[in-house]
Amino acid sequence: MKTKTLKTIKWLSVAILLLATVFILFDLVGLANKLWLASEGNRIVWMPDHKAWQVFILAGRVVTDILLYVFLFCFLVKTDKAMKSGVIFPKANISVIRWAALTTILSTFVQSNYQGVLEGDPVSVLESNTFIVPLSIFLFAGLYKMAYLSAKDSNLAI
Repeated sequence: MKTKTLKTIKWLSVAILLLATVFILFDLVGLANKLWLASEGNRIVWMPDHKAWQVFILAGRVVTDILLYVFLFCFLVKTDKAMKSGVIFPKANISVIRWAALTTILSTFVQSNYQGVLEGDPVSVLESNTFIVPLSIFLFAGLYKMAYLSAKDSNLAI
């Protein structure tokens, strides 16, 4: 692979990680603000009968954000290492993409209910994105696996 392409991919990976880091920090600071830092009228509205639900959604938001960030980091690091050795599609990334898809199921569900939990709305929401986004990522994992197998066959043929 050309050195210019490798450098471009490496800088793009750094930019993606930087943006993801800013997003995670912004999200965590926003949550901390709603929990502790905001004025009394702008804080989360706790519902005594649904407190466990609220804690589940808030914790789910933090956990899924961090897990998706870790999966992104692993994906980019494995890709960078593999490309240095001449491999375009590392096999280890297939499982990373699949785990990210599973995490996205919880992430999209939590995201759908997050604003309601902050406002004290006891109604839970199940949107179509809860299934469409993870299925799309699973499709991407399958396509990635096909690309890995094609690259492997291509290397064997040479």
